[in-house]
Amino acid sequence: MSTASRPLRRTDPRRVCLISLPKVSLGPRKREFLVYFSGALFAIGWWFFLDAAISSAHATPLDDPGAYDPVPVHVTFSDWTPGICSTLGMIIVNLIDKQQLLSDDGDGASWGEGSWGGGVAWRARLFLFLGFALMAGGMAGSVTVLVIKYVLPPYPGSFGVEWGVANVIQSITIMLSAIVLWVAQSAESDYEYNLTL
Repeated sequence: MSTASRPLRRTDPRRVCLISLPKVSLGPRKREFLVYFSGALFAIGWWFFLDAAISSAHATPLDDPGAYDPVPVHVTFSDWTPGICSTLGMIIVNLIDKQQLLSDDGDGASWGEGSWGGGVAWRARLFLFLGFALMAGGMAGSVTVLVIKYVLPPYPGSFGVEWGVANVIQSITIMLSAIVLWVAQSAESDYEYNLTL
């Protein structure tokens, strides 16, 4: 019996966390469930933001709804940018073939053989980094827009803060959606067909 097949003990040095998480079994359709759950998270994030954008477009002044007094702040392109970056990052991360991340085929001598690996593996890891950087940039951008555009200016009665919070919720749910979809794609398929001729 090899050491890799033995169960980890509480004092095993290979163990990272002190408390082990229980294994959750979602049944035979776990991959399908996770894909749907990821899509639901993505839709919820965009739903929050689109609700904020629509309510911003139809906003009226707080003191007199009938007066022609401009609303101090609206959802503009700066509010859309974090969500677009997070969505592009999610698409890039989940388009990468996970097997290419692990392969060190060495076919890219012109790219160099270093710690990144060669050829396809190096490019896959670069795209993975760019995808996560876009998602992190979207999250940081949404928090920045919330603070600079909605929290710091002295608007009457915390006007528009919910629009900035919707932007942050959108970025968080898109990132969670990307993680769930990554796990779903990494899960083994319940039905695998091997066709050989």
